[in-house]
Amino acid sequence: MSVEENKKVARRYHDLNPDDVETILTPDFIGRHPTGFTWNRHSHKEFLTNQLQDSIHEQFAEGDWVATRFTRTGMYQDKPMKVDMMHFKRFVDSKIAEIWEYFDSKQLEQ
Repeated sequence: MSVEENKKVARRYHDLNPDDVETILTPDFIGRHPTGFTWNRHSHKEFLTNQLQDSIHEQFAEGDWVATRFTRTGMYQDKPMKVDMMHFKRFVDSKIAEIWEYFDSKQLEQ
């Protein structure tokens, strides 16, 4: 798949539509956060039932990787949140196989 196609799928990911999960994530998808927290395709779909919105600021791609800088807004533990984040997505066969997610968790404490 081309870099531009990977970027399109990555942008579609940020629509946060639970109906897209099977078509954009591999069956063995894994999400990772530096704290050791991980998630899979099933838990990701459940997470997307929250009222969330992503606003992409920048997106870069090279080979099988797409980097996205974005802001996620919505509700977290019954409080409004606004978190600046980075995702590094690795693609396999036109789908996202892995996401490395980075954000400062202190943003959730505000």
